[in-house]
Amino acid sequence: MVKKRITQALVAERAGVSQTAVSQILADLDNESSFRLETRQRVLQAAQELGYVPSIAARALRTNRTMTIGVILSLITDELALRITQGIQDVALQRGYGILIADSEQNPELELGILKHFREREVDGLIFVDSWRNPETLLDNDLYPPMIFAQLRPHLGKSNCVGTDNFRGGYTVTRHLLELGRRKIAHISGPEGWESGIARKEGYRKALEDYHIPYDPTLIVPGDWTIRSGVEATLHLLDKHPDIDAIFVSNDLMAAGSIQAVAGRGLHIPHDIALVGYDDRYLSEALLPPLSSFSIPLHAIGQKAAYLLIDQLLSEDARHVPSTSVDGSLVIRASCGA
Repeated sequence: MVKKRITQALVAERAGVSQTAVSQILADLDNESSFRLETRQRVLQAAQELGYVPSIAARALRTNRTMTIGVILSLITDELALRITQGIQDVALQRGYGILIADSEQNPELELGILKHFREREVDGLIFVDSWRNPETLLDNDLYPPMIFAQLRPHLGKSNCVGTDNFRGGYTVTRHLLELGRRKIAHISGPEGWESGIARKEGYRKALEDYHIPYDPTLIVPGDWTIRSGVEATLHLLDKHPDIDAIFVSNDLMAAGSIQAVAGRGLHIPHDIALVGYDDRYLSEALLPPLSSFSIPLHAIGQKAAYLLIDQLLSEDARHVPSTSVDGSLVIRASCGA
């Protein structure tokens, strides 16, 4: 049996008012001046009793808005991107927006195809999560709706980006190790040319400078963000510098590899080598020993991106908004010996 669709006409009949009154009251729940409070309460009670759900299509025709945000992830299997998306969804739902999610699989051509699809679906705005694309190539194109870039790895543009300060993160981690008395601190960085990895490395270098520790480029080995590369980079460091007493690793997956490599050499963390990662992934707490890590405020980045986009949508001419950074913090666990 097909369930009867609940319409505004049925709500009006139950509440004893006109359909026009129902339409206006349900369309503007915050406007209490147009109708008497008693009338509004009758309509809202009738809608609740009948289980009335507004038609998105009808509302879109009336308001020229779909109340939908398109979210394009660079890689949907990445934990960091998903945690940002959770923040986006929390704010979107709170503000009355639905979200459509798509995965570009780190493929620029696929990303453009998704962008075209979202345009056809007439989403009100877009949020790119960790896109590899330069934001400036899209921001000035009036064919696209307003957009915000929630960035982790790439450099933040001057406008419409939300991210975190990787230089500050690298500096904070290295300073912490120095304050623990470690003096020969190695660094496993990201791939060559990777902007967030470069910024973390520069933070590492600046902290050494501030503590009058000579910078030694042979103490820096690049990785590719994987556990395997963390193992290989750590073994290389131990071969070249068997006297290192700390390693700052530019992400937690590589740090997991470092733990394996150090243990394989019969060394103890943190007694022999203090270790700190970056990202504060869920696995950090499960490692042995539990991994100290610089925590990226992923949920807050997603929330901030959603707030900025929705504020844009409510503004008449704010296509560009200043980029902003959300501060992370160091999470201390057993691996650094603090």
